[in-house]
Amino acid sequence: MERPVTSKSRGICRYYNTQRGCFAGNNCKFQHGEHENITPFDKNKTCRYFAAGYCKRGEKCWFRHVLPADLTAPDDTLICAICMEEPVIFGLLADCSHVFCIDCIRNWRGQESSSEDVTFSRLHKKCPYCRTLSKFVIPSSHFYPSGHPGKTAALERYKASLQRVPCKYFTTSKPDSRYCPFGRDCMYQHQNEDGTPYIFNKGVDFHMPVRLLRALTGRRSIISSSSGTACVEFSIVQP
Repeated sequence: MERPVTSKSRGICRYYNTQRGCFAGNNCKFQHGEHENITPFDKNKTCRYFAAGYCKRGEKCWFRHVLPADLTAPDDTLICAICMEEPVIFGLLADCSHVFCIDCIRNWRGQESSSEDVTFSRLHKKCPYCRTLSKFVIPSSHFYPSGHPGKTAALERYKASLQRVPCKYFTTSKPDSRYCPFGRDCMYQHQNEDGTPYIFNKGVDFHMPVRLLRALTGRRSIISSSSGTACVEFSIVQP
């Protein structure tokens, strides 16, 4: 793993492994070991992504994961309503105040069959307790109840990060017939070849039922053989 872009490395500290040790401690700008990637000075820095709400590196992050000073801890420990453990990364539901681990709520929402006939229903998931509708889960380092401005900010950051990732449905569709089952509700990137954004006129409520109808009904075509007899061919119409 390459060393991250931090302060310039000055080599190995000559004192850290001696009897007296390194007096600089966490402020030392030399590496404390041959296999260390960053210095104690850099390692003691706070992860700005965690402080902002979510760090995708999780436990593998090189920097400290600490809550901002203005984010006070709740009186009671927050416990996941599914596994009954304290979450490391929360899975926030848009209009719900129940507490979940990101993995627990994602697994619960994905329990149903992955066949085409339930694809549409899987988009409209509800909280397992209050049954409040939430189309997606927001990963967050902090917990915010429904209506809290922090949840709105976390959602906007999450959407912004997804919008940098090309949509797999859109990129595999034909340039003259662009397609995405989520339409304008998709949070991933829809971009034309010239770099301009492609905007669908309709959202998931329109495109997903059409996708399901095509997949479930199929298309019947009569093909005449060279002998003059006819045979019936059924084919599933793929988007």
